[in-house]
Amino acid sequence: MISNLKMRLLAVNLILFCLVSCDSAKEENTILFDELEPEEFNTFLSSTELEIIPLATDEVVIGDFSMVRSADNEYFVFSGQEGKAHRFASSGHFLNTIGQIGDGPTEYRSPSGFVVSGDSLVILSQSKGSFLSFYSKTGEFIKSMHFEESTYESFELTEYGYVFSTGGNSVFENNHNLHSRDFKGNLISEFYPIVDRKMFSMGLNNFGRGECGAFYFEPFNNQVYKIEQDSLIPTHKFDFGDFNMKENAFESEDSYENFQKIMNNGTAFILAYAESEDYAYFNIMLQKNPDKPKAFHLLLNKKTGASKLIKSLEETAPAFQFMDGDRLLFLFHAGDILNLTKENPGLFDKYQSVIDGIKQDANPIIVIAKIDF
Repeated sequence: MISNLKMRLLAVNLILFCLVSCDSAKEENTILFDELEPEEFNTFLSSTELEIIPLATDEVVIGDFSMVRSADNEYFVFSGQEGKAHRFASSGHFLNTIGQIGDGPTEYRSPSGFVVSGDSLVILSQSKGSFLSFYSKTGEFIKSMHFEESTYESFELTEYGYVFSTGGNSVFENNHNLHSRDFKGNLISEFYPIVDRKMFSMGLNNFGRGECGAFYFEPFNNQVYKIEQDSLIPTHKFDFGDFNMKENAFESEDSYENFQKIMNNGTAFILAYAESEDYAYFNIMLQKNPDKPKAFHLLLNKKTGASKLIKSLEETAPAFQFMDGDRLLFLFHAGDILNLTKENPGLFDKYQSVIDGIKQDANPIIVIAKIDF
């Protein structure tokens, strides 16, 4: 009997040890947002090495841009207003335009994103299903692929092909949010089952990219993932405190009621996520009615665990940002960077000659900040 009691005590101790270990592992992989002390955006810029690159051309002025990518020491900026991608050299010199909205055999409707794949630029569009339109980097049409069974909101390039997201909250015909296809367009797998919940669809880009591969994130989910061919590997998780999603967030059958409840209770959105070998980057927005949204840039040193939380600018906000190795890239409207310069004298003293050449209605400006902490 004593022997049995010892065995029971040993079993209890083992269980407690496992629970403590699991909690420790969870804490280690969870970023506690409330414990981070944010610094001002201009403070961050003034403390790091910068590079300012005006996108210089008389041929095109980009208006409503929604995505920027770098590949082979070039920049590709997508204009949602025009439905085109514009290609620039690393110096900011304009090279050419890629793609065209229309109904012709080399054109597309409702573009939602693009990737640069080898010598090609691939544009995702939506019309009676989804299309991939392939162009050379110099703008020549190559081919297209049509997928009738699903309408994809966003996609990303992987080592084995492409991965697509339906981007919805309602169950589609195959009950899965993510689909992977090879480079010929053949379906490889359907994975990550959709949770059916009454909520408006959020038309966001669900993918990030870095030296470590492709990554996935979604609205109303504090967990982010690395993408494998047919599965997701959890990477970082956030604890947003009072802005965490409440358990009863989707209890109503009315999508509008659920949305209003979420906004009134407060919620956090991960708007962008990327990783390099040494760093992880997150663009985060906190929102609670009736307050204005608050946006932040979070940098995480993967080797040391150190982090840097940066307040995003309210009035002079960069339109897009992403991480490339140890560089953080911001895309500013020309007028916004001039306002930033005016409000923070001395911030760009080293680049005054570049700033002096920028006009209010000029093309966007790329600002690159070196990450070093």
